[in-house]
Amino acid sequence: MFGSRNDTGTAGADRSLAEVPAFEPPLECAGGIPARSSGPAGPIVESVVHPIGAARRYAVARRTPHDGRSAARAAAPVVDENHSAAKQFAERALRLVFEVLDGRRSAAQLRPLAEPAVIAAVQTLVRTGGGDRRLGAAVLVGVRVVPDGTGAAEVFGGYERGGRRFAVAARITAKRGECRLTALRLR
Repeated sequence: MFGSRNDTGTAGADRSLAEVPAFEPPLECAGGIPARSSGPAGPIVESVVHPIGAARRYAVARRTPHDGRSAARAAAPVVDENHSAAKQFAERALRLVFEVLDGRRSAAQLRPLAEPAVIAAVQTLVRTGGGDRRLGAAVLVGVRVVPDGTGAAEVFGGYERGGRRFAVAARITAKRGECRLTALRLR
């Protein structure tokens, strides 16, 4: 066994392994014969599967001839202009929020983009001096926007401070063609 001394006195020089116990029922080959006989009386019969043949064994034959050319590509999905505008707004608004939290901008600059409740929450975070600010400047690393069909969208993503990654979530609403940040959650 591992770590035992052999007759020469050196530790682990002669390692032997015991056969792995069979925890599953034996495989059956064609005709109901077990693929491997475990009894001492019979010879050991093993089925051999070639790696290349294994991948092709499950392939389905083509029903139509193939001339080697790729099929015509599907049309590229049309990017919804509202979705891309919402994503751009979300990125811009979150970057501005992080600049306010880092002390590089005034909270008053959030007024055109955010609801008063969000501005008040950001001002509270600035005033209390969140412990994360000592790690360095916040850098937005990714934003996803999921529209909910009611003129609003859920925003989620991540930001980094000093090599650590944190999460951000928000909600934006569109009224009369203008987007507003209506909710914000950082962690």
